[in-house]
Amino acid sequence: MVRNFKMRKIAIWNWLFALVIMIAIVWTVWETNDYWNLFPLVLPILIVIDERMTRIQVRDNGDIWIRRGLSGSVKAYGVMRIIKQKTKKPWSRGRVLIYYTKGFINVDPADLNGFIQCARERNPHAEYFEE
Repeated sequence: MVRNFKMRKIAIWNWLFALVIMIAIVWTVWETNDYWNLFPLVLPILIVIDERMTRIQVRDNGDIWIRRGLSGSVKAYGVMRIIKQKTKKPWSRGRVLIYYTKGFINVDPADLNGFIQCARERNPHAEYFEE
């Protein structure tokens, strides 16, 4: 059975920054009546949709898959080490670094302790550290 975890939500400061940029773009379109200027809004909207649809899946055999909304997936076969990184920076709090046979991935689950506990149950042979 597969257990799904959501990614951590986007910080409010990032939303406010994006909102200010979007309002500036819409304002320039309003003033110039050139509707092609709305085209730069497409990419940020697609990125936000992709980020919100991302799910982390922990498989029965201990493999970890990251299913992205629009941009495919990353499959971490043979997880060897999982490191929970502690930091005082609020924008990178709760990061998890996963080493597997082909490299490493960095994820940020919403339920950090539940993710680590599930990964330990399903892959007891991997090493678990806290930095």
